Formats: sequence, C-alpha cells, structure tokens
Amino acid sequence: MATDQTENRDLSEKTLMEFEAYDRPHKVWTKEFYSSVIVIAFLVSVILYFIEGMMPVVVIWALVFMLWAMAKTEPKLVKTAVTSWGLKAADKTYRFEEMTNFWFETKWGSRLMRINLNGLPWHLVVVIDPKREEEIKKAMVSGVIYLEPEVTWVDRALKWVGEKMPLE
Repeated sequence: MATDQTENRDLSEKTLMEFEAYDRPHKVWTKEFYSSVIVIAFLVSVILYFIEGMMPVVVIWALVFMLWAMAKTEPKLVKTAVTSWGLKAADKTYRFEEMTNFWFETKWGSRLMRINLNGLPWHLVVVIDPKREEEIKKAMVSGVIYLEPEVTWVDRALKWVGEKMPLE
C-alpha cells in the first residue's frame, strides 16, 4: 500500500528568524528642503494651472502635504519574522510564492531589504538591522531568489540630477 507523500511532509509554519525594525525608512528634512519643495511646487502649479486647470495643482499640493505628513510622523517599531512560509510583517504574511526576488540597499542611513511581489502591493520595503543582514539573507534565500536589479540609464540620470540639484 503506497503512502501519501503529504502525510510525510511537515506542513506547519516554522519561524526561521525574528527581528524588530521600523515600518518604513525615515529622514528628518531641513527647513531649506521644505522651502525648495514649496517653491518648486508653486512654480509647477502655476504652469500646470494655465495648461490643464485646477486638478494637477490639487495633486501637486496633495503630494507636498503627504511628504510633510510622512516626515512629521515617526515610524513605529514592528516585529518582523521570516518563516518557512514567507515574511510576516505588521500582522500580514507575504508568502514566498508571491515573491519574485529580493535585494538589499541603503537609503537615508537605513539598511533596507526590498522585495518584488507578483501582485499588489508589487513591492515591499523592510528596514533591517545591518548586523543581521547575512542572517536575514540566509533565511530568505530558502524561499526566494536573491537578485539585485540592473542599474539602467534612468537610474544613473536620476542619481546625477539628485547630485547636481540637491533640495537641501
């Protein structure tokens, strides 16, 4: 009598590692940054008002408000876990089957793990402790591919513009 293979497999979820991290990257901006953003938003708003009307102006100022609100709201610490099924962060589970690849990068002085997903939200950003990066990488590689994205000409152009015209 043949035994079913699913009876022999352990389908329970196992925690491979846990860590606490902030729920998003955060940077405290200077007054010069906000003045530059407001001046640029005002100039673009005036131009777009005469071209398209009021709707693009509302969108621009909504984005400026969102930037200000995100900067003024401190991120909170969340418990994140890499399990045998995927990543658990902020009471949500992202299964390995939903993930296409992941990589690490630094932004605003924080070390980030970026994960591309098959469906919405398309992309996850998890703030990590740089001391535990290798441990996190080892746990994640068990279920998803580690692959850094290709640097395109658009990436290089945006980096160059950011260096030549800093808002701070």
